[in-house]
Amino acid sequence: MKFVSTFEITKGFDRWLHLIDVELKEKLEKYGVKVHFACANDDETRVYDMSEINDPSLVEAFMADEEVIKLRTEAGVNLSSAEMLSTVDKFKIW
Repeated sequence: MKFVSTFEITKGFDRWLHLIDVELKEKLEKYGVKVHFACANDDETRVYDMSEINDPSLVEAFMADEEVIKLRTEAGVNLSSAEMLSTVDKFKIW
């Protein structure tokens, strides 16, 4: 399942990228999550991303994983601001 989501960040886009590329790498692999695209607004307080999870039944487990929560919080993600905007059936990235 592919989906577009958004959430607030407080420590900038580079810090969030480090979270995804390094700190959460093992957890993303464990739960079958892949981030295809991400961008931030001008003041780097909100991220918009398109991600995919192989097994949609694992979304809740991933979001409830204590280590995932800790790492996301430390990276400045406002967990309560997360919003899934839409599922995605077709896309193209140039």
